[in-house]
Amino acid sequence: MLEDVDSTNYFTKEMIDMAVRLWTRSSVSLIDVRYKLLHPDKPIKSYRMPTSMLVYTCGGTANVKLDHTLYQSERFGIFHGGKGTELSIHPTSRSLETYMVLYRAETPPFYKREIYRLLEHINPFIQTYGFSPGNPIFFMEKFLNMKDHWNQESTLNQFYSKIVLYQIVYEIYNELEKGDILFFQPDYVVLAKQYLERNYSQPVSIQQLIEMLPISRSQLVRLFKRREHKSLQEYLNKIRLDSAKRHLQYTNATIQEIAVGCGFVDGLNLIRMFKKYNHMTPSEYRIKMITDMDINDIDNDYQPQYNERELDKLVKSKGNEELLMFGKLRNKEIILAAAMSLMLLLSGCTSNVPINNGATAGQSETQTQTASNAETKGTPQTRIVHTLKGDVEVPVNPQRVVVLYLMGDLLALGIKPVGISTLVGEGDAAIASELDGITTLGDGQPSPEAVLALNPDLIIVTTDEIYDKLHKIAPTLYIPYDLPVEERMEIIGKSFGKEDQAKELLENFYNKVELSKQKLQQAGILDKTVTIMESNKGSMAVMVGMGYGRGSQIIYQYLGMKAPEIVQQKIETSKNDATSMDISYEVLTQYAGDYVFRSAFEGMEDLSDNYIWNNIPAIKSGRLIDMSFGLFFYNDIFSLDKQLDFVVDSLLSTMESEELQ
Repeated sequence: MLEDVDSTNYFTKEMIDMAVRLWTRSSVSLIDVRYKLLHPDKPIKSYRMPTSMLVYTCGGTANVKLDHTLYQSERFGIFHGGKGTELSIHPTSRSLETYMVLYRAETPPFYKREIYRLLEHINPFIQTYGFSPGNPIFFMEKFLNMKDHWNQESTLNQFYSKIVLYQIVYEIYNELEKGDILFFQPDYVVLAKQYLERNYSQPVSIQQLIEMLPISRSQLVRLFKRREHKSLQEYLNKIRLDSAKRHLQYTNATIQEIAVGCGFVDGLNLIRMFKKYNHMTPSEYRIKMITDMDINDIDNDYQPQYNERELDKLVKSKGNEELLMFGKLRNKEIILAAAMSLMLLLSGCTSNVPINNGATAGQSETQTQTASNAETKGTPQTRIVHTLKGDVEVPVNPQRVVVLYLMGDLLALGIKPVGISTLVGEGDAAIASELDGITTLGDGQPSPEAVLALNPDLIIVTTDEIYDKLHKIAPTLYIPYDLPVEERMEIIGKSFGKEDQAKELLENFYNKVELSKQKLQQAGILDKTVTIMESNKGSMAVMVGMGYGRGSQIIYQYLGMKAPEIVQQKIETSKNDATSMDISYEVLTQYAGDYVFRSAFEGMEDLSDNYIWNNIPAIKSGRLIDMSFGLFFYNDIFSLDKQLDFVVDSLLSTMESEELQ
């Protein structure tokens, strides 16, 4: 079972209500009811569901896989998947009873708009999930009853089986709503490892892997580190290096060929990584393994070479043991000489490979070794930084830094970049006054030519797409925008040799948060509910994901304030995602907390004459706080500090205004 993972995203009361309405209003056909007694030596492997399916397992334990998600089922389990879902069931006990119910929800007529509207939010007929029921005997009897009636093949009995299907579905949602069930949590660490092991030879993106799994980046990183004692990137590096070792030992492929075949960018990248983890170059490793293997074979008469066998025959015919020993020693010298020649040849093959991470074009392994030797004699000129794109070699003291969107993190550390992305919110942004003399490169994707013109020695980007366009210009750090500020500051601190300063910044921020919570607690505000909104035409976006900005991190994450229950449930499942709920004005009162923070920007919807808006209790009571879009767009440590001041001061000012009235 996986800890700290919430798999109930689709089973809030609101989602269950919508799912039940869809079951009530949709036309459902029962296609088949099947029963199988499974054994460990006869599992179900990679069965592609032809329709939607309910699966009930009982009487034993099993590993159940739905598509790429692996569940560990104990004595009883209910599983569901939509058409096309790949099902595998591997019993881990002596036997396992398995019931499979195949059904199909017909496509609704075009005029049933209510069904289509519900399907935009949830489709219970294709959902994938698994849980241990709270009342397993009920389900055992129902599935058995359904199977027995279905097998009698009369129309009346099959109609009865369909009635039982609805009874089962009712009880499933009844248990889900009560929360009396135990979800089978997918083992995301195993899934991540399997993905990396299958795709290591490809240009794997850790970010893409994380996006494939219904778990936040920080949770996966923490769980993987706890289980494997290494990061995802370090695990990927190990797989690639192990593969490279096999090729070095058992093939005559060049370093460049091995690098590309094992997922490295090029030969130079393989050399650097190999030296870091194995303290020798690939060529040195190849010589060592070939020499050790061949000398061991000679000394133990394993698979003797053709010349050695001929020499043995000659010696035995002459009875000259000294000549035999001389021949074997001579053979060792030939092997060593051949290995040395091979090393020189391979070094030549990699002397002109394309560069990565900002290395000088045309740099050979020999040059890399020379640079390494120079570093051991004097002060190192570069350092290695671990990122989601792999290890990046950066200058020890970067002087010309281009950074996109994360400007505030650098400015907080006293680092002034030479180029930045266009400031969102212009003068309202917290860092606006700190940017004199810095070149603006535009928003979206900056021109590589414009970046190159700044002659940067380090680039920091937040997306894969921009990384692909700029990483050949200079050493480039890929730091996703939604990475928690603590992880970002750790990477940036290491990149500039300012780890202690980064830790101090965070510590000061945490202390300020605690003091702010004390102030709000004393004022009787900390326990009040807060909703963050942004006007759309005809509706209101209610912020529920920490990654959306708009003050959500400060209010919900750091200050720990809560939203109304209907919003809070969504916040707890959205975590760091950049998500919001689009709410119509008619029901907005249900979503409004004791305080409402509204993201304010030029051209936003004018609600001054909106009757529903003006009658929301928080608005009527003067507890509406407009916050600048520009100030609350960024989530760097510099901006978070200023946002904290604004939120706390605004809440306290609202309280003071109420006391004066």
